[in-house]
Amino acid sequence: MTTPTPSTNTPQKHLAAFSSPAPRSVPSMMNFDSPAALGLSLEGGVGMGISMSGMSGLGGLGLAGSSMGGRADDEERRRRLEAVIATVGARPGRVSQEGVRSLCQRCGLGLAYMPGEQGEGKKSMGIAGKGIVLDIDWASDTVERIAVDIPSGKSVTAFSTSAAKMLQDDLTPPPGVASINLTLDRFAHNLERLARMDRLSTPEVNCFEAISGVYTSLRRLFEHEKKAALALFDAASSSSPTAAANEKAEREVLCKKSGRPRMNAGKCVGLALEYWMDRRHILPPPSKPAQKTAPGTPASTRMDIDSDASEDLADADADVNRIYSLTIECESSPAGLYPSMRISDAWISPQIEKPASDPSSIFDGGPSIDWLEPPPTYIPSTGPEAHDPDDDAMNLGADATAGVGRLPNIRFIAKLSPPLVVPLSVAVNILPSIPSESIRPTTFEGLALRPGEADPGAMGLAGETREIRSERSVLVVAGRDGRGEEAEVERRHANALFVTKTEYARVLDEVPFSHPRQLVEILPTLRQYAFLSSLLTRAFFPASPSGPLPLSPPTAPFLLAPPSVASKPPLVVSVAVLQNAEIVVAEQNVASSAAGASAVGAGAGAAAAAAAAQEVQRLGRALDLCADVGVWAEWVRGRAAA
Repeated sequence: MTTPTPSTNTPQKHLAAFSSPAPRSVPSMMNFDSPAALGLSLEGGVGMGISMSGMSGLGGLGLAGSSMGGRADDEERRRRLEAVIATVGARPGRVSQEGVRSLCQRCGLGLAYMPGEQGEGKKSMGIAGKGIVLDIDWASDTVERIAVDIPSGKSVTAFSTSAAKMLQDDLTPPPGVASINLTLDRFAHNLERLARMDRLSTPEVNCFEAISGVYTSLRRLFEHEKKAALALFDAASSSSPTAAANEKAEREVLCKKSGRPRMNAGKCVGLALEYWMDRRHILPPPSKPAQKTAPGTPASTRMDIDSDASEDLADADADVNRIYSLTIECESSPAGLYPSMRISDAWISPQIEKPASDPSSIFDGGPSIDWLEPPPTYIPSTGPEAHDPDDDAMNLGADATAGVGRLPNIRFIAKLSPPLVVPLSVAVNILPSIPSESIRPTTFEGLALRPGEADPGAMGLAGETREIRSERSVLVVAGRDGRGEEAEVERRHANALFVTKTEYARVLDEVPFSHPRQLVEILPTLRQYAFLSSLLTRAFFPASPSGPLPLSPPTAPFLLAPPSVASKPPLVVSVAVLQNAEIVVAEQNVASSAAGASAVGAGAGAAAAAAAAQEVQRLGRALDLCADVGVWAEWVRGRAAA
């Protein structure tokens, strides 16, 4: 399997939107003379050969980790001890009143117990920041109720309602889990996010309102694209589409269009733009009925809570359908170095798409999104807040606009969950700048498959063919038993990954942006590497090293050699994963015989060619459907045998 060379097969038109006034640079100093001394080429793809054969009892050969030689000196021991203490101290502990009190101190939030008679063993705890207020009702160390108040507009009020529900779920043990085993980890993560946004907010610039405005625009775009997907699936004729039809349409928009924005959904408070889902074609059965909205609840509240049946389906089977998302927040940033955040819900026009007569639509070859540019958000130049040295949002420097005020030192940032391994050339195109301390001689396969071991790039293995091997078990349908039911057998696969070209890479964990359009435009690239990483991880991570396999590097990315047909030429399928996780079959010797058989009697070369093209498309479609190299290999084996 190969990823395309960024300069040739992978279009970069979506990445140009991340240009900023700041100078773009990739520093050349890295404890070496230059990146060129390490062979740090910003062009090229990941050349990888994967071999799979149905052998058992044979292990794989993994990359050997390095070990520290000699005994650490006193300074090194002290540093390690401090790191351990810091790690232990950072853990928030278990759910209790004392644990929440300590967590609030760490987050810089005030805490007080409310006066009044609460009943025996009951207390009401008030947690306050600059603007946000949380009320928690306790019965001993059990949480009975949480309320969140964020002074702002109607949209933020809806945000507060769903945030309170999520925080209460974080402090409530799920069925079958004892309360003593419930930790504060999830609650701490969400409370810290709220506290960061609260510290940046001022009476003039409310970060919660800014995030809510971005959500409103992205949600309108999502609903528009979902409606188009439902019509494409012939579900629009039904007055009430089923939950499964809704989920299918949502996943199409999530994985192929502009993503699915969700507010306070899943396990993370705040806004998340979901852009990819593992095994998106596998629709789990609904495990619970749709949550009913109370009569009279405003439509905006129903939208912000995001609790329709189809999204419950997505959350119900997260182990199978892992979701990749961008969590959207605000962070402190000098206004002169990167465009400031803006508070608006008009990032996109009411009609969503540009009219067909628009020149840009004609140039793009079809309807395009009609993005808008909201006006800048300014902070008044005078006022007591402007002189608060502890207020990061008001540390305004010299950026002033006469007569209207100053730009806030706050920017939007999208954090990848999970972080994604991408080639260095892709990271350079996405990020406005890459600090020199973050550049390391790390490779794509090292970061994606062997994160805990010494990277091949750091070990000086550039230019050498490297191998990663593992064994996997795949369930295969082997006919039917005596009762007529399908019988499954377990088949062992010995997988080998051959990396013939060094592709330097880095982990992409966050992306600053000034307009949601920039996020939508890089989604095709993120999907490309999310899908590729998912395929490789499922086939090769973690691998159990053992003896080497007696295999030679294949001449094509996929070599399928069943023992029963070892005397025949091996089955070869070469595929490329392009943007938007599109799969293209570049070379294969599987579909020719099947296509020829289907074209018998047609008597025309055109019919045979069409049949062959259809078989080739079916090969790529099968890999897209199962999203698992082992399962796909067995399907290809059966297809060739038929």
